[in-house]
Amino acid sequence: MADRLISVEHVSHAFGGGSLRKQILFEITTAVEAGEIVILTGPSGSGKTTLLTLVGALRATQEGSLRVLGQELRGASQRTLVQVRRRIGFIFQLHNLLDALTAAQNVAMGVQRDGGLSARAARARAREMLVSVGLESRLDSFPEQLSGGQKQRVAIARALAGRPRIILADEPTASLDRQAGREVVDRIRALAKQEGCAVVLVTHDTRILDIADRIVHLDEGRLSSFAEAVRASTQHLLGTLAKSASGDEVERQVADMSPPEFTTFLEQVTAEAAQALDAMRLAADAAFTTVLEQVLRAIVFKVGQLLAADRASLLLADEERGELWSLVAQENGGQPLEVRISATTGISGRVYRTGTPLNVADAYESPDFNPDVDRRTGYRTRSVLCVPIAEHGQRPFAVMTLLNKLGGEPFDARDEQRLGTFAGSVGVVLATWHHARRARAGA
Repeated sequence: MADRLISVEHVSHAFGGGSLRKQILFEITTAVEAGEIVILTGPSGSGKTTLLTLVGALRATQEGSLRVLGQELRGASQRTLVQVRRRIGFIFQLHNLLDALTAAQNVAMGVQRDGGLSARAARARAREMLVSVGLESRLDSFPEQLSGGQKQRVAIARALAGRPRIILADEPTASLDRQAGREVVDRIRALAKQEGCAVVLVTHDTRILDIADRIVHLDEGRLSSFAEAVRASTQHLLGTLAKSASGDEVERQVADMSPPEFTTFLEQVTAEAAQALDAMRLAADAAFTTVLEQVLRAIVFKVGQLLAADRASLLLADEERGELWSLVAQENGGQPLEVRISATTGISGRVYRTGTPLNVADAYESPDFNPDVDRRTGYRTRSVLCVPIAEHGQRPFAVMTLLNKLGGEPFDARDEQRLGTFAGSVGVVLATWHHARRARAGA
């Protein structure tokens, strides 16, 4: 099990009392591991900063359990809370710099006090950190001589200088331009990965969401599931995903959805894709095209999971080369696999050419089966279920294939029916991706 640095279980929090009591957080449960970067999103007033200050031992935990760096904070002594704080790097919207000290002195003071360094070592560390955030020419400047963005970078250097085990950041890029903001979050990410610290970052800055290992959403004091968070957004689903998804995040979140959640997600993403296909209002957006690829990958793998297939793939037609190529294909362990096969042979080729599904109980007994991919990969195909994907009743432009139903039995008629239904939704999203890709190429 990974080193869990933050563990929040059923934490609730309120301000005031009696008739003036206002509950801010409701039954929050989450955890953050060493080396993990978690971005916390949500509208203003949703409780993000309150949760951050509770984790940072800056407020007393009222209800539930909150363990930070192995220490239970609820009911902890003031001395214990101070010890925990000294191992946390805080970056808040207010810079909290001491006006009587230079930038270097502001950073060095914290390192010397909390890190136990000598004055000389603290000064060297302060210089190193200020240079890393682009302030080498401002070491001896006082806060009143710095811009808002420069003050924020001093605050960030101070937070990172002590090599904290946890970094808590509240809108760290709010006063920074695009380049400076990117440099700062890249520095935070490097620290998290190299030194194994945990990062919880509150932001509305969609430009930095790609650094997250995980994105959680807080709304009206409650953490939302992925599907709920997206549906609650004031923006369209695909637009939201394009701004918030990174790497395998979409696939990971979709894989965790229950079948009803996945059905709802698929209905909504299909509707959004159909609307985008009509208007193509996002077609030239690279993020939109990328997220469609992530959504397609996640959907195909989830369909394979729901139909108990060992592997799932989505093959597109390349008419110029007379081939089918894999936009989505699985190798061992769910890793992506690159496949190019002739569109004139094989089970997939026949389904593509005829537009008719094929359900093959024993691949090697079928005259249509082409074992070339098995030979190249060392895989042994047994059963195959393959359906065509077409746009608006036209000839197929792709096929969706499931291999080897788990348990050894072949795919049945119900599997074929369900895959055909899923393939219809995949076709809408795939057509949108195809048109968006062409629009970008011609932009």
